[in-house]
Amino acid sequence: MAKKKTGYFTNHAKSSAALVSLGIHAALVVIALSFVAVTVIQKEDNQFEAKPVNRPKMQLKKLQVPVNIKKKQTQKPKLRKRIVVQPKVQQNMPDIKMPEITGVKGGLGNAGGTGLGGGGGLGFTMPEINVFGVKGKGEKVFIMLDASDEMMYDEMGGIPAYTIIKDELVKIIDGLPATALFNVCVFDKWNTYLLFPKLVPANSVSVAKVDEWLKPLNAVKPGMGINEWGTRTLGSGGMQNQSDLQTGSFQGMESWHRPAMLSMEQQSDAVFLLTSWWGYQRYAKTERDQGWFETSAGQRFLQKYDEALKVYDDECKKRVANGDAPRVLNRNDKRLMVVTYFEGTPLPPEPEFFYYKPDEYIKGMLEIRSRSGQNDVQTSSGIRRNKNSKSEFTFNVIRFIRTGEERTEWRDGRSVDSFKKMTGYFNGAYRELEGLEAIKSSISSN
Repeated sequence: MAKKKTGYFTNHAKSSAALVSLGIHAALVVIALSFVAVTVIQKEDNQFEAKPVNRPKMQLKKLQVPVNIKKKQTQKPKLRKRIVVQPKVQQNMPDIKMPEITGVKGGLGNAGGTGLGGGGGLGFTMPEINVFGVKGKGEKVFIMLDASDEMMYDEMGGIPAYTIIKDELVKIIDGLPATALFNVCVFDKWNTYLLFPKLVPANSVSVAKVDEWLKPLNAVKPGMGINEWGTRTLGSGGMQNQSDLQTGSFQGMESWHRPAMLSMEQQSDAVFLLTSWWGYQRYAKTERDQGWFETSAGQRFLQKYDEALKVYDDECKKRVANGDAPRVLNRNDKRLMVVTYFEGTPLPPEPEFFYYKPDEYIKGMLEIRSRSGQNDVQTSSGIRRNKNSKSEFTFNVIRFIRTGEERTEWRDGRSVDSFKKMTGYFNGAYRELEGLEAIKSSISSN
């Protein structure tokens, strides 16, 4: 029988098993080495424990005197009924119908912008000012003082009365709070002078400049000449202003016209005009009849004018010699001089005039205010007026009249109605002071 042939692995079975076992162990070692052992060590904060300390305790003694503590009775607040009343700030103002203003949105009714009522809508923090009994409130005060001869007629108290007016103005400005701004303007028929280029704070330095500027104006002094009055007598400081602020159909700026427009240009909200009358505020539509002076009536008029000048000069010299102020009259006004000393003398015929109406001044003031307000960057105290009122500023007039003067006015009867219409539209006040005693009384009552 042939011998069965065996394979290699049969003959080497034990060796093969050893090799397989060795390979498996080697694989396990490799796998074990591929893992990385990570040890996380969490560090804990150190904590300190205080050792208990035995401290002696005091035993509280019982109260020997009985004390009765009564609970305080508190009254619960009761709800109160409050009646809220909305103040009525609207006033009956004159209905002024005028055409739209170029550059003013909404015409005259809206051009004034938002702000002030006649006083009912004012905030209690608004600076207050009292000018000869006319009270107003505003943070930007503009005062216009007339220095023309009409302010110093004998029937109004003359130069002594004017001195009282000046002194009172200085006191009024001195009484303004430091947060208020102000400016002063002095004018006559054709000239306008401003103390400051713009509104300034009402501090002691500014008030001192007002006093220095106004003190020599129309002041009485020994040996003074008969013509030493008017704007030429203003003190140091100030400057003449010739700004062209005409609007509409105006031809020239007479009397308080330019000062009023300057107050609007400076965005003033409390404007006070101190004057004696409305002024001519007109222009001639026809030429004067110069041939009339060649007639007998004209020759007589010129003769009376020469006589009036002589009488006037003699009267002034006597007054000055006695230490009094001279009589103030415009000696260049022929009609005035003849009427004053020779009443009843036939007067030269007047040409036909066009008289400006209050509506045109209202329109012009609103236009200037709107135009300058677009570029106004002047600092203010931050106080603002009630937005529900008609005008954002007040225009007030204190008119000094002659003793015994008729209310229809001694010249052309236009002052009362015209001023009342303007002050009414701008929520201001109009007041007349008749003669020296009325001026003194208005000061003592403040």
